[in-house]
Amino acid sequence: MTTTPPATRPPSAATAPHPPADGPTVIGLDCGTPNPGTADHLLHRLADLLPLPQGSYACTHRAPAPRPHIALSLRLPDTTTAEAVLDRLAAGAAAVPGLSAVLGDRRLGPPARRGTAAAAADAHATRTGGRAVLFPGSDTLTGTLTLRELLARTAITRTEVLGGVTPDPDAVLDTRGHVRPEWADGELLLRLMPASGGTYLPFEIPDPHPCCTDHP
Repeated sequence: MTTTPPATRPPSAATAPHPPADGPTVIGLDCGTPNPGTADHLLHRLADLLPLPQGSYACTHRAPAPRPHIALSLRLPDTTTAEAVLDRLAAGAAAVPGLSAVLGDRRLGPPARRGTAAAAADAHATRTGGRAVLFPGSDTLTGTLTLRELLARTAITRTEVLGGVTPDPDAVLDTRGHVRPEWADGELLLRLMPASGGTYLPFEIPDPHPCCTDHP
């Protein structure tokens, strides 16, 4: 007698796996940006000027000594879109002085910064590093919401309190208008810290002197 295997339920929006990014969809960038606040501002500017389509990600990456600074990466929905965005960068659409860009085998800009741009692209493509400034659903993260809603509305796949504790999904998050998850072990992780009344805050504190008041 044959048996029919039980039907499997498709994953929910909160837990559905996100398809991995392949190298040719991720552009690494470096223009020697000095700090995360300035890098955030630049990513918002690029998103507006290029522009970046829906489904894109924009991340920052700490570049190492001897001159520590912030590199950037852009992940586009597909290779064709990534090539078109790189073409617009090459044509000066964003007019960023000293910008190096790397997409697969293509290289633009000053050679001295191409290595850090390539490293940023690799970290983002492999989901092993990168602090996400723009990601699907990031524009909805204002005010307060539950962690369950956070996972359902955005590309964030996991939340964690310092110490590795997984919080109650029905706990409330006060976004403070500043949510910066990071790629870690293949997941987009938002680190949290406890606040009053059993609520949580994103671990990264907003810059008290933001360089751009138009973007959180």
